[in-house]
Amino acid sequence: MTLMLILGAVAACYCLLLLFRCATYALPVFAGLGLVFTLRDHGFGWSVIVVAGLLAGISLHALGRHLTRSSAPLAVRLGVILMFVGAAAAAGFQAGAALSALADLDPFTQRSLSILIGLVTGHASWRDLRSLERGIEPPALHG
Repeated sequence: MTLMLILGAVAACYCLLLLFRCATYALPVFAGLGLVFTLRDHGFGWSVIVVAGLLAGISLHALGRHLTRSSAPLAVRLGVILMFVGAAAAAGFQAGAALSALADLDPFTQRSLSILIGLVTGHASWRDLRSLERGIEPPALHG
């Protein structure tokens, strides 16, 4: 039983790490899913739905990264950054609420932990959106 508790805590920490690493993708995923559900309700075929959802998510992410790094006006860059950060912070808040509910904490601690995880996830999204690096770099072999 103790081993399962330890493995569960390790899995929860890994899920939080994955959430922070993929925070930039929250808005494109939400937009792609919204388009998928809208097209499904209008009766389009599954191939059109999947392709349109993927294209919407990928193009939104590429446009957001381009606008935040370009010489666009400050209001445009700030608006794009706030949209991405807001979606990531909302996803982080919900993940924090789920994890703190699983830990069976008191309500004040649950809310505080949820807000903290939401803020950290929003910051991770802002940092990844503004960074010039592309993807995760493989470790260099020294020898």
